[in-house]
Amino acid sequence: MEAALNTAGGKIRCPRCQAMSKRTGQQCGAPAMRGKTKCAYHGGKSTGPKTEAGRQRIVAALTKNGRESRAQRERRALKLRELRHLFEIYLRNTS
Repeated sequence: MEAALNTAGGKIRCPRCQAMSKRTGQQCGAPAMRGKTKCAYHGGKSTGPKTEAGRQRIVAALTKNGRESRAQRERRALKLRELRHLFEIYLRNTS
């Protein structure tokens, strides 16, 4: 598809939203908001955090990656290290 859209009967040319569908892999067909790369549905209205407190809230909220938080990943990594250590001890004692 084209990178720009013609609207209002071809009188207005505007950039197309750059959001891609996870399901189909196709690009959004809506026009992007003025000065942005996304349409209003895909985050074009977002201005981001304005204050330092807002930035800190975003940092705290972005600790999730998929289904687990950073703390959960660290706990799992620690337990796996312990398990590997115990397995190495087991292998040394059995051979």
